[in-house]
Amino acid sequence: MSAQTLEMLIDRYCAAWNTQDAGERRTILKSVLVEDGLYVDPSVRTVGIEALAVHIDGVVARNPGARISRTGAVDAHHDVLRFAWNNRLASGSVLRQGIDFCMLAADGRFQSIAGFLEPTGT
Repeated sequence: MSAQTLEMLIDRYCAAWNTQDAGERRTILKSVLVEDGLYVDPSVRTVGIEALAVHIDGVVARNPGARISRTGAVDAHHDVLRFAWNNRLASGSVLRQGIDFCMLAADGRFQSIAGFLEPTGT
């Protein structure tokens, strides 16, 4: 996959975190994650599109107006990639930042996503 294609995949994935519309979120997730895809971060482990969508629903409800964005280039080899991101509140201040490591499925969607969060300093 080209770097541009991977960036578009990741940016679409970020859009699933940014939409306020739960139906749209599920549609986006279906386009970027295989049905039994794994998502893990320090707070949660989900398997499947619906489980991840429910997790994101909660994050969005707790942080209205926050936006997750990729903050740099994608680093990839074979079927593995990583990218840095941040989550900015509506005020512009950074709520969280981290790096995600992903495995791609044969069809080019994510098979798994493992998120690592930077310490918050609190």
